[in-house]
Amino acid sequence: MNDANLSKYKKLFYEKRYSEIILKLESSTTEKDRSPAILNLLGICRASQKGKTDRDVDYALKDFEAAFNKDNFGEISLDALCNHIKLCAEMGRKESDKVNNLIVSEKMYSDASKKFSNNERYLAHGIDLYKYLLKHKERISKLEELLKFKKLNKLFGTVYITSQMYLSSWRQKDFGDFQKKFSKVFSSFDAKKLSKIDTKKKNINIGFLSPDFCKSHSISYFVKNLIKDLKQTKFKSYGLSLLRVEEQDETTQIFKDLFDDWIDLGNKSDQDTVNIIQNSNIDILFDLAGLWSSNRISIFNTRICPLQISWLGFNNSSGLNEIDFILADINTVKEEETEYGPKICKLPKIWNSHCGFENERLFNELPFNRNNYFTFGSLNNFMKINDEVLDVWIKILKKVKNSKIILKSSLYICEDVIKKRFEKEGLSNSLEILKKTKRNDFLSHLNTYNKIDLCLDTFPFNGVTTTFEALWKNVPVLTKKGYNFNSRCGESILKNANLSNFIAITDEDYIEKASYYASSISVLNTIRKDLFNRIYQTPLFDTKQFTNDFCRSLDQMIIEINKNYK
Repeated sequence: MNDANLSKYKKLFYEKRYSEIILKLESSTTEKDRSPAILNLLGICRASQKGKTDRDVDYALKDFEAAFNKDNFGEISLDALCNHIKLCAEMGRKESDKVNNLIVSEKMYSDASKKFSNNERYLAHGIDLYKYLLKHKERISKLEELLKFKKLNKLFGTVYITSQMYLSSWRQKDFGDFQKKFSKVFSSFDAKKLSKIDTKKKNINIGFLSPDFCKSHSISYFVKNLIKDLKQTKFKSYGLSLLRVEEQDETTQIFKDLFDDWIDLGNKSDQDTVNIIQNSNIDILFDLAGLWSSNRISIFNTRICPLQISWLGFNNSSGLNEIDFILADINTVKEEETEYGPKICKLPKIWNSHCGFENERLFNELPFNRNNYFTFGSLNNFMKINDEVLDVWIKILKKVKNSKIILKSSLYICEDVIKKRFEKEGLSNSLEILKKTKRNDFLSHLNTYNKIDLCLDTFPFNGVTTTFEALWKNVPVLTKKGYNFNSRCGESILKNANLSNFIAITDEDYIEKASYYASSISVLNTIRKDLFNRIYQTPLFDTKQFTNDFCRSLDQMIIEINKNYK
């Protein structure tokens, strides 16, 4: 078929009659005589169908791969490569194992580098490719190359900063230096002039701004009891939801009932959001998401409320000019305090507290006692796994004979990357990767800890929610000391749980501690029994005390920020 005849399919394509195009092309051409353009069109149509099946995805990927190879690095090769990566990434977001086809994408991407290494579209798709392949260094490299052609913007800046959080190459000064440049990307919104907070009035209004007031996010465990307890204080709470109405669920409704007031902002523009927050007379505005997706971080380049604070969702500085404080604790921020930009308000014990679970808490017996082999585990998001973490975990498995590791992630990535790494080390049988738990089956997620003798934390990006979960299930967690807020979360949690012996100083110390506890079963049995009996009495789950510390910190910040107003 002559590519000139493809023009007759344009009308069908714009009308989204993809199935009709597929039928016509399959009936009028054979695989052998299909040109790169036809192959690419077929792949796009298969990938664009509503309700496409795994079979459709497989055929589309094959079409894109064939178009790439047949075009011999022409423009259709580039288009087919980008389409291949895009479809695989879409499968990852849809929690499909088809995301593992990114290994094929990577081979194509590498081959194409000789022709397209300076092409903006090629570089941009490399950012997505290397995200799902857990290749943080390569992702950062592609972003740096792309920034030679394009100006720094919100998207590139957030991806660049968050990608650095998964590696140990940046210290806090590096974050601070980059964020000074990043803050210049944002313009200010129109806002009313503000005055200081009147501490004598009956209620001081606190707004909690977040896109995560829903079941799929762990934020609820750290906010619910706080909002309940604030009702007994002078602080009036406002839930400022960035969720679109159609994204709301039963957890959203729980939050609506908990907050003293609720405002839906998901479908509002940034300027409208600023206007609504100011018209609601919010005195203190909390940003609960930082630089993660869906957040309206841009508005924090404007003075909207007298006091603006970053807390909970993003354990670093977002770099925006009008954040006054980052709420941390005495364990998470230390000598590097001046490198964050905003001032640090340190809670005396821990920066957040977990409300626990509604499920009945039963003693979790050490699995080794019934299995006769030792099981390590990490239920952290796979994005937190880097080469250094894998190196350490592999050394542990080699040192601890008759051991295995269970991994489980809330984010779908190319699991074959991890599997191939273990396979290369002769440890295929020592690795078990569990599928993500369905949203309505949280109990089965918690019960995964029944299989684990000792949890291994990721570093420098520590687990937070998963560490609270493990300790609630009386499973100890081994972490590694860090160098900033993001990398000291595990340290703070374990210190507050009175488990300082599980904080390693170096990679070697981490390996030695894992080996020691794996060979000291009686010690581990005693620790697990002790954890079960006392964990609820620690600051980790003492939400009443946390609320008291939280309110005292607010009073201190109000006093300090009021000095800036007449």
